[in-house]
Amino acid sequence: VDMQDKRYFCDILSQMASKHFNQDYAAETFEKKPIIFGDFMRVGAEGKDRIYEDIQNMEKLEKILADYLDDYNMSCPKEMKLVFFLDAIQHVSRIARMVRQPRGNALLVGVGGTGKQSLTRLACHISGYKCIQIELTRGYNYSSFHDDLKVLYQTAGVQGQNTVFLFTDTQIVVEEFLEDINNILNSGEIPNLFPADEFEQIINGVRPVAKEAGVPEADRDGIYDFFISRVRNNLHIVLCMSPVGDSFRTRCRMFPSIVNCCTIDWFTQWPKEALLSVSNYFFHDVDIGVTDEVKNSLSVFCEVIHTSVSSMSERFFAELRRHVYTTPTSYLELINLYLSMLNAKRKQLCAARDRVHNGLKKLLETNELVAKMEVELTALGPKLKVKSEATDKLMQKLEVDQAEADAKRAVVSEEEAVAMKKEKSTDCDSALIPLL
Repeated sequence: VDMQDKRYFCDILSQMASKHFNQDYAAETFEKKPIIFGDFMRVGAEGKDRIYEDIQNMEKLEKILADYLDDYNMSCPKEMKLVFFLDAIQHVSRIARMVRQPRGNALLVGVGGTGKQSLTRLACHISGYKCIQIELTRGYNYSSFHDDLKVLYQTAGVQGQNTVFLFTDTQIVVEEFLEDINNILNSGEIPNLFPADEFEQIINGVRPVAKEAGVPEADRDGIYDFFISRVRNNLHIVLCMSPVGDSFRTRCRMFPSIVNCCTIDWFTQWPKEALLSVSNYFFHDVDIGVTDEVKNSLSVFCEVIHTSVSSMSERFFAELRRHVYTTPTSYLELINLYLSMLNAKRKQLCAARDRVHNGLKKLLETNELVAKMEVELTALGPKLKVKSEATDKLMQKLEVDQAEADAKRAVVSEEEAVAMKKEKSTDCDSALIPLL
């Protein structure tokens, strides 16, 4: 369940190889180059044509898994991004092997964000199986869960399709969900799942296949047993559980088939190699504007931050007996936080650069306009000088004319005063004549 257990297991492998095969392998050899078996190296091969073999070429295996992932993303609306480091490759091969076995079921144990669901979907796609997962909605209850189980039974038992039911501990609305899953793992039958009319439809749907298998048509119990057997062979349950808290321990004790009828695959913390692979994957296509050496340093820096927090969490538990979990989700959030801050800072600097650029552009345009106006003013200099001289002459002429006009105005004013005086004298004479 942890790295210490893995090292102990590798030590046992080293001892057994030396004892039974006369081969001396160090324990570290099984850690760096683990033994991986699979039947998916031939892409597109049918189930009967697949060859279960020892896979030694890790580069070819990683490339084939990447091809499977691309094919999955093309066929599914929701794109899935995975980095195939060594631990992820091992988990995919294990899950694919578990669901390919008749009546094979799996229990994946690990904290959230370790890739349990994503790797299960990829393993189902590799095996050519249909992966079904319930969708929790508001008001989802025990009856809704039974309706989903009926669909699973129809798909696996009546239609005969290989189906994987992916179920996580976050989808446990009521504990009765696990009771039904416990029954499926143990006997394959859920009491009172089908009413009478649906039960009759199932019998009629399975009867032709059961007849080919040698079950008499009139033997309804035999047909139903054949249906249950077919469900157990074609329906594979993959449970994703988190070991955090007491819930997992309690559920394993209350529903023993979860442990007894499942192959357990424990997802531990990502090793340094996995952390570096993930950070390199995210930084590979990011234009940081620096050399690849700086990108590698950034990847190492992110890995150091995560591992240092993990070490401090272990120290915190040793001193205060309190768990603080550093999950792969936290590591991905760290990288996404850096990338988001990088984009925000880049936008801020680009906006400031654009403002400075626009200001300089306006200044250059103004300088060009001023220089053009200076050229035009220089060209207009002689004309302006001629016009200025003409204006001066005109002003002098106007001054002379103004003086003459002023003199004439003075003469006219004197004559007007004399005329006014004579007019007043005439008026007085005219007024005295009648009196005389």
